[in-house]
Amino acid sequence: MSLVERVVKRIQQIVTRPWLLHRMRELGISWYPPNYVYFDTFGPSSVVADVGCGYEAEFSRHMIDAHGLRAFGVDPTRKHALFLRELEKSSQGRFTHLPLAVSRTTGRLTFHESKQNESGSILTAHTNIRNDETTAYDVESVSLRELVRRLGTESVAFLKLDLEGAEYELFEQVDEEDLRPFGQIFLECHHHCTDHTFRETKDLVGRVCRTGFNVFTLDQHNYLFYR
Repeated sequence: MSLVERVVKRIQQIVTRPWLLHRMRELGISWYPPNYVYFDTFGPSSVVADVGCGYEAEFSRHMIDAHGLRAFGVDPTRKHALFLRELEKSSQGRFTHLPLAVSRTTGRLTFHESKQNESGSILTAHTNIRNDETTAYDVESVSLRELVRRLGTESVAFLKLDLEGAEYELFEQVDEEDLRPFGQIFLECHHHCTDHTFRETKDLVGRVCRTGFNVFTLDQHNYLFYR
């Protein structure tokens, strides 16, 4: 699905469900296409962790342009690295690329890069990995706690996680201490393109909420957790 198609789909969801628009306004939630929702409470000293940023890093670009903040694009995909290095050069120190995967433990794992699609995955059950021509290679992976340490900060205003299915294992044993540094968490769930189910997504959302977060979603795929 192209970016334009994704934006149109999100607009249709909002328009056809006016109560969602009302709820967003009531809460004070902002929307940035194609699917990002957040509380706009950022300033120049804020830190954003854009995990699974892709080669365009469109969310990082938007947040840097809108708020002059510091964004870290976390993505292990080799074919994205050149584009992200160029963004580093042009961002005047506001963007840093970290070629890391994020998973439950810190160490090494195998990443599968799709040659046809932008998104790869550590999961062989991902639709892109099952159907596409792929290249596999080892990457460094970090836990959420180690990620915060690598960012060199005690607090992260916004954590965006687009892990292409790895989110289920990441959040299997999440606790309050793991999530304490994050002001807001935006999580894309991938029950639509992996062997994980919507029931597992609901269980994941429940575990995060039990650590002290509230939740909002437009589509039951993308979830904003906030305090």
